[in-house]
Amino acid sequence: MKISIIAMEIPYPPIHGGRADIWRRIKALSDLGTDLQLLCWCPKVCQPEDLAMIKKYVKKFYPIYYDRQIAAKIRRFIHLFSYPLEVTSRILQEKQLEEILSVVGSFEPDVILSDHVHCGVVALPLSQKLNIPMIVRSHDIEHLHYGYLLKSAKGYRKLLRLLSLNHLEGYEKSMFKQSLAFYDISADDLNFWQNEGFTNGYFLPPLIESFDQKSNAVDDVSVKTKVDYDLVFLGNLRTENNMAGIAWLIQEVLPLLKVHLPEIKVLIAGSNPTSRIQKLVEKSDRVDLKINPVSAMEIYQSGRVLVNPVATGSGVSIKSIDMLTAGKPIVTLPKGLYGLPEEAKQFFRVAVDANSFAVEVLNCLNEKHPKVPDRDVLNSLFGYSVIENFLSDLNRKITGTSLSSN
Repeated sequence: MKISIIAMEIPYPPIHGGRADIWRRIKALSDLGTDLQLLCWCPKVCQPEDLAMIKKYVKKFYPIYYDRQIAAKIRRFIHLFSYPLEVTSRILQEKQLEEILSVVGSFEPDVILSDHVHCGVVALPLSQKLNIPMIVRSHDIEHLHYGYLLKSAKGYRKLLRLLSLNHLEGYEKSMFKQSLAFYDISADDLNFWQNEGFTNGYFLPPLIESFDQKSNAVDDVSVKTKVDYDLVFLGNLRTENNMAGIAWLIQEVLPLLKVHLPEIKVLIAGSNPTSRIQKLVEKSDRVDLKINPVSAMEIYQSGRVLVNPVATGSGVSIKSIDMLTAGKPIVTLPKGLYGLPEEAKQFFRVAVDANSFAVEVLNCLNEKHPKVPDRDVLNSLFGYSVIENFLSDLNRKITGTSLSSN
């Protein structure tokens, strides 16, 4: 099978959950014999080492660079009357769209994958003009997700989130309706769409990095990492809901823990922290910040207890899934379980407020043998069999579409 993937951003290096979801799927698809073409938006020219890694798994790579000129900004402003903010930066002019049509047409894919609903603004016209079916990867219920971000936003970011919500619900539903199928990252989100009357949605859970077919275990180097911290959080350090969760952890939960453990050490790690996060960590005693870590597993192995203090959002928390591979106890708010298969939820300690969160952390710190999933369980839920089933299902759909059009 040949798949042309239209991605919202370059997936390598996979420095946050959204990128990780795309990158792991690219690797799995390639390892299972799928020929891939990747088109994605890039803020700058790719580093040679990043490009070399991408080309290990992707047959054809086409970067789309953002137009930063004044005329482009004017066009983007005009498009805000019809599209959400994140879509306006991805609307292409006719000349570039014609070039991409030629690039994708020469690859002759069996299907075009819009690997985020926002990419549909390019994937859909490609599908229509080339007469190739389009499928969509749904990472969130986007119009609800941005509503959650709006509630957590501060200052000018509230205006940005309002613009993100602009026409978003109608756009999102339109993309699903015009796709052959959409594959949702979350079982709970899929149920939402089914209740909305959509019948072409399917569950496609994310993968776990360490469980590709070429590895036998978690990274040998990272599992030997020294345990320096009692608590570890790893995640995107720019989104409003993550920032709110980190602030809550430091300001509400940590003081309760220090009553019992005055010397407790906390690590906050992740990509591209805002000045708000950096200042918050700087003012907090015994809290360290690690920016853009190379290895997620190394970060997880440096802590005794892993935490997810994020309270809002939809989709699936990639960090919740990644934490399962570390063999460490995990404490989360209910949001951390959202969208996960039922079999995975038993391995999380769930808290509902600061007091119960602190209690669960203390219990985990005192526990000698925490309940953690074994490799077979995780492989069955988030391993390569997930992609094998996806490819088999997709091939049936494409074949059925071809037969009905003849």
